[in-house]
Amino acid sequence: MGWLCSALFVLFMGVLSHDAGSSSQNNLPGRQWVEDNMSDRPEALSDTLLVGSGDFFGSPHLLEPEGGLQALPRSGPGKTDWLTVVFILCLGCIAVARFFFPGRIRYIMKAGIGLRFFHMVEKEALLFRETPAYLLAVNFLLLISLLTYQSLVYLDMPPGLQHHHPGLIFSVLFLFFLLFYLLKRLLVGFLAWVFASQRAAKLYFSNLWVFNLITGVLLIPIVFFQVYNQDKYALYAGWILLIIINIYKISRGGMLAYRASGYSMYYLILYLCAVEIAPLLIIGKTASLYLFNYQ
Repeated sequence: MGWLCSALFVLFMGVLSHDAGSSSQNNLPGRQWVEDNMSDRPEALSDTLLVGSGDFFGSPHLLEPEGGLQALPRSGPGKTDWLTVVFILCLGCIAVARFFFPGRIRYIMKAGIGLRFFHMVEKEALLFRETPAYLLAVNFLLLISLLTYQSLVYLDMPPGLQHHHPGLIFSVLFLFFLLFYLLKRLLVGFLAWVFASQRAAKLYFSNLWVFNLITGVLLIPIVFFQVYNQDKYALYAGWILLIIINIYKISRGGMLAYRASGYSMYYLILYLCAVEIAPLLIIGKTASLYLFNYQ
């Protein structure tokens, strides 16, 4: 029995020493433990296993695009940000007017269709003393200025304006149209005082004012589409819409003034030529001479 116990004790101690050696190897740092194990098998370190990523996935020059494509530099910021501001202002004016003054907006829109609503709005003085009319007027000036600017871009911006920021050119156009309609209002009032036809002049200008407000609303989808798509047909559609509305509003305004004043049609035609046609011809001729001949 003594020799059997001694043999079992020796076997047990050998097992413990083997487990201790294995645990000590496992407690080594990962890289050192791998190197110690691989050193026992040098045949595992074959060159075929050490493949560079560039050789496997291809060299960088193999990843170049085909078809002559090339990366273009990103356009500098600030070139088109002003367009977003203009659209936000337009939509903001329409939203505020529609939300806070829904009844007024409804009557102004109907005034362009029926004379009954027009006289109702005109007698209540909703066109010149109410906030929604001013909001729609700002929207009209913004859109007519933007449509004019897009027309200049389509016609190849004149040399004298190519080096200026687009937002500055748009601001100048906005101020120009604002001053134009203010001077036109003063001219109509002056002629009404000269010919003693204040009632007829008020009806005429109120009619023009109504259609300008409506035109601003109708131009929103056309101008937005043209700006973001650079579509020449949308540009044509915007100007055709303006021409049609202007012909109709001048004709209706002339009839309203004719009925209120009692003057002959001959004087009415002279009046329209002096107030409507002559200023447009002078402005168009001056703009064409300055913009397209200035170097």
